[in-house]
Amino acid sequence: MSISGSSSHNTEQFDYVIVGGGIAGTVLASRLHEGDTSLSILVIEAGHDQSQHPLVRSPLSAPLLKGSDIDWNYTTVPQQHLDDRIFYASGGKALGGGSVTNYGLWTRGDSQDYDNWARLVGDKKWSYEGLLPYFRKTEDCHSSNVDRNQHGYDDPVSTASVTSSGRKYPLRQQVKAAWAAVGVEEIPDINSGSPLGLGEIVESRIDGSRLIASSAYRLQGVQILTGALAKRVLIKQANGKKTASGVELADGRTLFAKREVILSAGSHRTAQLLMLSGIGSATELRKHGIELVVDAPEVGKNLWDHLGTRQLWKLQHPEIGASFGSPQWNDPAYAKGNPVDWLAFHKVSKDGLGAALSRDHYREEDILSLVSTPRCHVGTFVQYAGVSPADPVVPMDGSHITTIVLVMLPTSRGSITLASTDPETPPIIDFNYYATEADRFRMREGVRRLVSMMCDTPEGKEMVESETVADGYGRLCLNSKDEEVDKRVRQAARQVYLDIFLSLAV
Repeated sequence: MSISGSSSHNTEQFDYVIVGGGIAGTVLASRLHEGDTSLSILVIEAGHDQSQHPLVRSPLSAPLLKGSDIDWNYTTVPQQHLDDRIFYASGGKALGGGSVTNYGLWTRGDSQDYDNWARLVGDKKWSYEGLLPYFRKTEDCHSSNVDRNQHGYDDPVSTASVTSSGRKYPLRQQVKAAWAAVGVEEIPDINSGSPLGLGEIVESRIDGSRLIASSAYRLQGVQILTGALAKRVLIKQANGKKTASGVELADGRTLFAKREVILSAGSHRTAQLLMLSGIGSATELRKHGIELVVDAPEVGKNLWDHLGTRQLWKLQHPEIGASFGSPQWNDPAYAKGNPVDWLAFHKVSKDGLGAALSRDHYREEDILSLVSTPRCHVGTFVQYAGVSPADPVVPMDGSHITTIVLVMLPTSRGSITLASTDPETPPIIDFNYYATEADRFRMREGVRRLVSMMCDTPEGKEMVESETVADGYGRLCLNSKDEEVDKRVRQAARQVYLDIFLSLAV
């Protein structure tokens, strides 16, 4: 791997030019070189190699990287369905991308999701069984009691369950029993294609240290250009065919590709770069005086994200050291991963969701795809940490834990549009959170089930004393009205990346 931040030439030529050295870009470069070592491959990355950054290696330091020089630190436009709040949007600005700044959770999707992809495009290679060889080829699994046919055991990404890491959290069995009491039973393997139920968290770690994509995947023989921001893709036309021929950088340099230009700059920057290159909606490009190369109105559309609602809970017995910040939270194994045991995926009422989708004017066949079989419509974490700097003020003293309820398979759709023609200027990001009846229905159902688990089961009552809420907000219960839950969501919802483990940040 050759890493550089400058070049002695204004123009250079490679077989492949890959824009974006994040997770996808580094894997693509590594696999291309593995397949043919004679290829000349260039990866262009706006950030730098941060593998030696003092906060990168520890999984518990991830919250401290938010807003740092290795985070794009994007923000959304005011979200109209959430009281016009502006949300943080994550983006790793480093070689390795999000793997440098994220929390390292390793969770496959439901096999039904992949199978739907395959049906949509008419290609079985996109089905779960079609993708399974690639899932296995990625993984070096260290979890026990899993189906070995579902996992790889000698490949780049080391993965391990909480149990395999040696962490023994005091509330583990109580949380498990409380979920069982509300109908969410333990499953043996969250990454087997059937995650519905209560699955043990799996993380990508090497003995508790963060695993960065650019380190996990061999890049020897690949040239890496860091600190370089792409301005536009160069398009040539010959024999009536338009072809990407290279990339122009923000500093004026041009880099040419003999075979392909591959864009892997993340969901935000990839759409921005296409539009800056004249590929996008003619109407949108015209606003900025960009010459139209390809009229592709779908560029920047269909943006979506998992919305999460955070709640804080006061522990009945903080003296047992069950939460981060307690003096009794002192097992060295706790430093090896995130303070959480389980991820609960559960379904919602088929009739209720179907009615919500109908109100959103979904076609009958689309409604059936979401309600005809049990699906993972809601996901929930119980996190053994709790802190809030304001309203409500909760110190990081081990007295609280946090829960996050996530809407899975969201139907709210947003967009990426241009703010200017300057590639240094971030794009306009609008997730359009909580815009559909279907998303609101599932969030309400998820919050109510979580509250019932915490407040109505013997195990939950033994675990927590009460919910800690902001001024002007009542505690929620199983019978809370839709308006009461929505009010809380508008106040407490967050982008999941940020706040699954926000309780570790002051």
